[in-house]
Amino acid sequence: MVQSYIVSDLTSVRSRDVNFGWGKAVYGGLAKVFPEPNKESINFYIPMKNSEGDNGILVPVYLPSLAMERFVTELHCNLKVQSDSGPMSTLIISSL
Repeated sequence: MVQSYIVSDLTSVRSRDVNFGWGKAVYGGLAKVFPEPNKESINFYIPMKNSEGDNGILVPVYLPSLAMERFVTELHCNLKVQSDSGPMSTLIISSL
């Protein structure tokens, strides 16, 4: 079975703007991120607002455990290198 990793961008969906009649939405994203067993992995870019009111993009990541361990190691390595060399760039180069 060929496995796929799908990425979908939901940042333009504007689900927070839907009026259901009970006030402003606090969250306008997915209810479930984790895939079912033996299904393709799907990842979504979700619009979010932090506690200070700044807009951003939330990227939940679900990977098999070995791939997640490697992802965490690479992410920590890249963030450490960037913080040692000054302000963080928006570009993260990885060799996964």
